[in-house]
Amino acid sequence: MSGEARISTSSETENFRAQDVVMLTARLAQLLAEEVDLLTDMKVKKVEALQNEKIFLTNALEAQRKLIERHPYIIDTIPSRDKKDLEDVAQVFQNILEENHRKLLLAKEVNHKIVQAITEVVKETTQSRTYNGSGYTGQAAFNNLSVTLDKTI
Repeated sequence: MSGEARISTSSETENFRAQDVVMLTARLAQLLAEEVDLLTDMKVKKVEALQNEKIFLTNALEAQRKLIERHPYIIDTIPSRDKKDLEDVAQVFQNILEENHRKLLLAKEVNHKIVQAITEVVKETTQSRTYNGSGYTGQAAFNNLSVTLDKTI
């Protein structure tokens, strides 16, 4: 046997199509762009509706990444036009991902400030009056206030 690399044609790699990866990545980028728009409009509740499809697409792309990791020669079989499409969609995806990250951080900060404001208002309104033997002596603030929210960002 010579020192040449053998390329196997396992059934696992026969179904690999670079355009599938392009389509999955483009759809995920589209979802992230929708999420950016919702976050810009502070419609955080509507972001939840996108999560199932985002998880599905992410898992599908991860499976493709693992396939390439197991069979690195697949990259050499991708036509140059498909490679160009992959590079283009990867750049678009990266830009949208960065914007999405910024918007998520902003939404998280806004959410945190809202919770702080609510906590302060609740603190101010839950002070109790204290009395001594000769009558009213002022207000005692409750320093420990517990606030529970059903959603986090």
